[in-house]
Amino acid sequence: MKENNILVINPGSTTTKIAVYKNQEELFQKKIDHAQDSEFQKKYKGPHNIFDQFEDRSQKIEEVLEANGINHLDAVVGRGGMLPSVKKSGTYSVNSKMLEDLETRALANHASNLGIPLAKKLAEAFNIPDKAFTVDPVTTDEILDKYKYTGIKEIKRYAGWHCLNQKAVSRRYAESINKNYEDLNLIVAHLGGGSSFGAHKKGRTVNVINALSGEGTPTPERSGSIPAQSLTELCFSGKYTKEEILHFIAGGGGLASLLGTKDVYGLRQQYEKGTLLQESLDILDFIITGFSQNVLSMKPCLELKENEKVDQIIITGGLAHWPLVTDKIKKETSLITQGVTVYPGEFELEALRDGTLRIINGEEKAKEY
Repeated sequence: MKENNILVINPGSTTTKIAVYKNQEELFQKKIDHAQDSEFQKKYKGPHNIFDQFEDRSQKIEEVLEANGINHLDAVVGRGGMLPSVKKSGTYSVNSKMLEDLETRALANHASNLGIPLAKKLAEAFNIPDKAFTVDPVTTDEILDKYKYTGIKEIKRYAGWHCLNQKAVSRRYAESINKNYEDLNLIVAHLGGGSSFGAHKKGRTVNVINALSGEGTPTPERSGSIPAQSLTELCFSGKYTKEEILHFIAGGGGLASLLGTKDVYGLRQQYEKGTLLQESLDILDFIITGFSQNVLSMKPCLELKENEKVDQIIITGGLAHWPLVTDKIKKETSLITQGVTVYPGEFELEALRDGTLRIINGEEKAKEY
């Protein structure tokens, strides 16, 4: 088998994760933690277009590649962003239409929008401009039409979720029990800077709780659902601009608004030392309880038979490292499931790598956007 060096780029709300693989062998992996970068946080604290961060993130990636002696690549793949709904999952070649839509028609202002343009820029820098890809974009839309309605005719729900990682951990779990993903009914909770929840029915994610549009419980930097009347009053109060309100919903809400920090690791340290004030403890309990409520709300979407349980609940994402979070969810959801499996962190880098390998090895043909 030919040796292929693949650069994988996964920009999240608080990190940019990169890795270089030789086929499936990891040469190195690096998490650039923007939450710990005071200059970065100061520069991008308020409402802004995520593309404002493009050059800073690109420069940091180039510095890491240089420090690790990477001078040859065969392909670059970036996490897919908030493109207009993508009907088919799979690996796509980056093209000009995709880049244009991310800048002018993105469904939300999110860091994942940078994955594709970063992949293109790095591919061009390494003289492989036609070897830039993305896999299972955030807006991969498998939601049943009946779950897209809202109580206002002009507003429809859309898919904005951690498709890449939810699909990856679902397949990983299925493989661990010698079954196919397409044979299982699963509920997957991805808990991170933003969180999404999916009802996976026999290989199709029939409904999700959107990570970006203001659904579900608050997260480190998302507002979650807000009482509509109160939000409307705030919007017309004259206190905030439209951009500032949108920033509360995705970027500056949740813990960032309630406690003035997105640093869950720091909160965990304070919690374990017993130094958190009661208000902070109440806010954490409110959010974690909300995660359990979100998981439970996905069960009816699977339309199981009477007395049939969910095959497995899967908890993943960065917050899945904290037993305070996972133990609470396990306890509150035990009656609806055969069991709960925890995959802390995410497996998006590997999923992006594998999707790209299938293309450059000729196992699949890249889809055109």
